[in-house]
Formats: sequence, structure tokens, C-alpha cells
Amino acid sequence: MPEFMYMKESITDYAGIMAKTIREWGEKEVLPSRKEYDEDYEHKLIYPAMKKLFVDMGLQKLVWPKEYGGAGIEPMALPTTLVRALEEVGKADPGMGFVFAGTFSLFTSIALEPHVNRELCTEFAPIYCESGEVRTGSLIFPEQGYLVGKEVANIKGRSIRVRAEPGDNEWVVNGEELRPVNSGAMADIFGVVCATDSGEIAYVLIPSNLEGVKRGDPILKTGLASDKNANVSLENVKIPDKYVVWRGEDAKYIGELVSWHTLCCCAICVGAMMDTYKTLKEWSTTRIIRGKPLKENPVDAIVLADVAEEIALSRILTYNLANTLSKSEIYGDRWSDEVSTLAEMIGMYVANAASKVIGRAMELMASMGYAREGDIEKHWRDVKTIQSSMGGSMPVLMDIARLFYECETL
Repeated sequence: MPEFMYMKESITDYAGIMAKTIREWGEKEVLPSRKEYDEDYEHKLIYPAMKKLFVDMGLQKLVWPKEYGGAGIEPMALPTTLVRALEEVGKADPGMGFVFAGTFSLFTSIALEPHVNRELCTEFAPIYCESGEVRTGSLIFPEQGYLVGKEVANIKGRSIRVRAEPGDNEWVVNGEELRPVNSGAMADIFGVVCATDSGEIAYVLIPSNLEGVKRGDPILKTGLASDKNANVSLENVKIPDKYVVWRGEDAKYIGELVSWHTLCCCAICVGAMMDTYKTLKEWSTTRIIRGKPLKENPVDAIVLADVAEEIALSRILTYNLANTLSKSEIYGDRWSDEVSTLAEMIGMYVANAASKVIGRAMELMASMGYAREGDIEKHWRDVKTIQSSMGGSMPVLMDIARLFYECETL
């Protein structure tokens, strides 16, 4: 089968072995029972499969330095390793990849250079590297949840909905009905963007077992069955000063978290598109119309070509973003407006392409495409849910306008 090209020279042997292992896991554990996984609301199937992926195959160690029990991947190789692994997860179950995306992105703030925080790595890395159980984390970004009192700050026009009050050796954090990016009902730790009454922006870590962290009921979603999300409220949650990762001028680094999460989502969407392509190619080859395969009909071939084109471009763009994040000396700091806006642009393109690709495939396959018993309808619901979690196109378009046209009042 022809391959969608990507930057192979940047893929290490470790990344290739991990991708192969994940592909075998997906083909054996997940793909034969895709419908059952989609309806596994109690996670009786999902959790054991996720445990093999996260724990046995070491995915949840990927972000951590070796000295803390992690995979210890070289910083230059980490972005492409991440993409190669999540492509394979996306082929099997985008929801599991999405759970991992939030966890990975959360801890880039303390585990990756130049942000390595040895005290916090020593405290949190064992939870993910030594427990033997699936551990998750999630981000709470601006514009998610209700305002508590007045808006005290915003980032690029996005309202910060969490209030933080610094005190003697601790901070008190409040937020009402916040919607985490993922895993609100199951996350062990939340990474939260908040602001003080004076308008100072901060990024803090909040373990979910602290007093005052309250979870709502799991949210019913159309996709991502593997991810149990729920609204979270923070009622006078007290955290020590050391959990305040960034504040003031250092809050600029928050843009890097968005870039990492966007890279993960792009890779997952590319994987879902590639699995859709595989199904569509087999169907268009075996579907005989007037004595020849459907793919040989010029009108249908145009649709098939459009699908392949979007996948090819999306994969190239995703690896380009990975390359950008791995080479800050060439492209600029990962938290810079230039890099974070590039990540948003690529993320918006790839998510839109995934929705389009799978939608076109479903249309062409008609009842076989739309049926939940088929192999691609679940992918469509998953990528649409991922697309919505990325915040919509309008904020991204405003960021693009700010950067390229130097707008000051948007």
C-alpha cells in the first residue's frame, strides 16, 4: 500500500520500535472490537487496553527525564517520537490518544528543558512512572468555565475564569464549573491557568485529591469514549508555593502548552485519517459497479484523490510542526507568538481536514460509512470532539491577525 510521506530522517530507532509495538497492540486489542470499545461506558475493556498502552508500553513515561524513571528521550527527538506514536494510537482509538495528549502536555511545564523543575519532577514523576496503573492529567485553559466575580485578566482575548490569591507560603484557588480539556472525571492532576485580583497570570498544578476539588457528573459526549470528562469546581483550594509553576513574566510559557497539545491532537487526527483511508481503499477496490471497481470511476476517483491529498498534506504539516518544536535555535522559542500561532494554524487545518476526510469517506460509502457497525463513523465522532476541544477557529483567526497584521485591539 502506498505510504503517505513524512520526515523519516527525524525518526529514531526507539520511535520506530514504539510505533510498531503500538500498531500491533491496536490491531490485536482494539480494532477487532471497535464497536464494543465505543460502547464501553464502564471502561471494562478500555481500561485494560489503556493500561497496556500507557503502562506496559511506557507511553505515560514519555515526557519524563530518565533520572526520574521516565523514557529519557532526547529533546530533539521527542516531538517526532510523540507524533509517530500517536499516529498509531489514532488509528486504533483517538480517545486513548486524547487522554494521553492532556497528560503529556500538562507535564511539559516541569519535565522538559528549559523548564525542568527538579523538586516537582521528584514529587510527581513516580506517580506516572512507578505506579503500575493508568495515571492521567488535564489542562484547564482560559475561557473554560464560569466567571467567579469579575474577570481579572485575559490571555489574547481569552477570559481567565480561575481566581488565585497568593498568601504566606500558599495560594488559594477558586473556579466554578470549569471544563477541563480532557479527563475531568479521572485526572490525577490539573494544570490550571489562573489570575490574581491584580491581574497577574499564573499557571499552577492542582492534585485532584486536595480539599476543595469537586468533580461533577461525567459529561455525555458523542465521541472519545475512552475519555471521561466532567466539570470541575475549585472551592478555596490551598496549594503550596512550589505548585505555582509560572507566574508574572514567566506566564508567557503557557503558549508552549498549547503548542504541545496541538501537536498531539494533529498526530491523533492524522492517524484516524490514515485508518479511514485504509478502509476506504479496500471498500472502493472490492465494490464493483458495472463490472469494475468503484475507484476506477473518474467521478469517484476525484473524491478518493481529495481524501488522499488532505491526508498527505496534514501529515507533512504535523511533522513540520514537530520539527519546529524540536529546533528552537532555528525556528524560535516554543512559547513565542510565532511558534504558538503556527501551531494553532496547523492544528486548525489538520482538524478541519480530518473532519472533511472522514465525512467525504462516509458520504461515498453511504450506509456502510454512516453505520456505527462500520469502521469509520466512530473516527468522525472522535475527531469532531477533538476539534471542538481545541477551542474553535475564531480565536485562532484573531491570533493570526494579531501576529501578521500587528492588531492591537482585537
